[in-house]
Amino acid sequence: MASADEYAAWIVQNSAKRGTPEFDTVAQAYQLAKSEETTAVTQQQIVRPPQEPSIGQQLIGAGETAIALIPGSVAGALGTVAGTGVGLAQQILSGQFGTPEAANAVEQAAAKGAQAFSAPFQPRTQAGQEQVRAVGQVLSNVLPPVLPVIASPGMALQAARTATPIMQATAQRGTAAAQQAAMATGQAIARPVQAATTAVRETLGMEAPAAPVMATGARTAAGAAATPEALQRTTTAEGLPVPVTLTRGAATRDAQQLAFEKEQIKSDLGGPLRQRAEENNLQALQNFDALVDMTDAQLADLSATGGAVVKSLTEGLTAAKNRTRAAYKAAENKGELEENVTLSSVVDYINENIPEGDLAPVLRAARAKALAIGAAIPDEFGNLVVQPITLKQAESLRQTFQRAGFEGADQFHGGSLRRVFDAETEGLGGDLYKKARQTRIEQARKFENRAIVARLIKNRKGMADPMVAADQVFRKSILNASPEEITFLKRVLMTSGNDGQQAFKELQGATVRHLRDEATKGMGMDSQDRPLVSPAKLHQSVQALDANGRLDVILGRQNAQIVRDLDDVVRYVTTVPPGTLINSSGTAGTLMAAIAEAGATGALTGLPLPVASGLRQIVKMRREGRTRAKINEALNALPPVQP
Repeated sequence: MASADEYAAWIVQNSAKRGTPEFDTVAQAYQLAKSEETTAVTQQQIVRPPQEPSIGQQLIGAGETAIALIPGSVAGALGTVAGTGVGLAQQILSGQFGTPEAANAVEQAAAKGAQAFSAPFQPRTQAGQEQVRAVGQVLSNVLPPVLPVIASPGMALQAARTATPIMQATAQRGTAAAQQAAMATGQAIARPVQAATTAVRETLGMEAPAAPVMATGARTAAGAAATPEALQRTTTAEGLPVPVTLTRGAATRDAQQLAFEKEQIKSDLGGPLRQRAEENNLQALQNFDALVDMTDAQLADLSATGGAVVKSLTEGLTAAKNRTRAAYKAAENKGELEENVTLSSVVDYINENIPEGDLAPVLRAARAKALAIGAAIPDEFGNLVVQPITLKQAESLRQTFQRAGFEGADQFHGGSLRRVFDAETEGLGGDLYKKARQTRIEQARKFENRAIVARLIKNRKGMADPMVAADQVFRKSILNASPEEITFLKRVLMTSGNDGQQAFKELQGATVRHLRDEATKGMGMDSQDRPLVSPAKLHQSVQALDANGRLDVILGRQNAQIVRDLDDVVRYVTTVPPGTLINSSGTAGTLMAAIAEAGATGALTGLPLPVASGLRQIVKMRREGRTRAKINEALNALPPVQP
């Protein structure tokens, strides 16, 4: 027990705690100590001081001290363990475990157990009692508490001292020889007692007491510093149109952290991780919607999108034809189409390539048209012989070349005939004719010479059906097209007025929806029946468009980069690096841990099954508490930065 002066010093130093239960307890202890000291002084004045023990009495006391120290301390430690176990079991069974009252009851049970086990070893003579008290004073500075109590630090220290009354006694009188013997004895038994303490602490799942830290004025970091890669991943996720909140494992890609998160997400404690996973999936879906909105697309299905594209191109072609027709009519009215021309190069090309007529129908059509308008006549061997015709007749022949197909030999020879014709008629006619020719060339260049556009506005031969159905326009013009073809189609639409510009925006929106649909093709759904985003399918779809640069052409660089970032972030939150060990079921590990835990508890304490079960329940509760804390930490992508 502390002296009245010590209590008084504490009261002065902690005056700010006045009114608290702790302050009131110390104040009462001060009054009691002051009263006892006053009584002791009075008794000393009327009672003669005790006689010094004889040498024989000191030898007997020394023997009693040895018995009390070694067997008694061991018995006290075991009594503390047994008392604690019984107290814990009683509180668990009563349903009071976890309350302050239960903690006090466990402390009292531990103290009673220690007293009951060590009572037979207590010294009987006054000399033995005095030597034990002296040894206890020294050992209280050498040995750790035998069994920490699951409570606040103050309660734990008080319980430890209460549970070891032999070592906490205040010496009334001792000699230097007794103190030296006590120090030697304490050093002899400190190691085994420390080992036993550690074993009990580990069995109960308790943390070792923290070593005191000297105040140096320096700050320490609250966690490991975030790596540049983790910062980059977090920045990428938070920079999306709908920010994605990463877990620490997703941000750091640390195998151990990811293994913990992926295992705990399936456990009873993994609710926060499961919620975060669903939030990440929802955020990914919302990013697709945000990207569609960023394109300003208004149509929701492929048929409507294809119809908008075809409508814009058809209207553009009609307008181009009207301009061309008007230009030729103006040249004709001025008589500029009556000038004669000889198409020698065109006729020679037909004669040289007519054997491929079966593969290129445009060659047979061109030969027949040349004969029909008088541009050539056949000789005795069937070869064409060139004849002079007017520019107006020559233009009708060129229109035949425009009707060539868009694939294989027909496409090749149709383009070649147009180039030969344009070279041969270049510079002919007056200014109006030249202007009309340029207008016609622009029409062909924009709507007829490239299959990516021409096949979207043509019907099947001899039928009213379009060559490309509306719901296939996106696939033909985006998914199955080259970057150059998409670039050309984009240029045509973007220069075809507001309708053409909106039609290309619809293609952009359809591209984003295509990526979303491919990524959510699977059968999986979250708890709200929302489709799950597959990282593998999303990455495959993005790479298919991005491998040759089409993603940038279609969406523009900024939106294309957002798609790449979203692809990366989805992989961050759903995949793990190679070699990450994850227990898929967790059953075997849980079973082995339970068996090992039960065996360790029973072997160390020898407690009855109900008590051992109670201890295991405490271990489970503490382990779950640590797991919850680690899960909460995992929900933060980066460790906190200490100011």
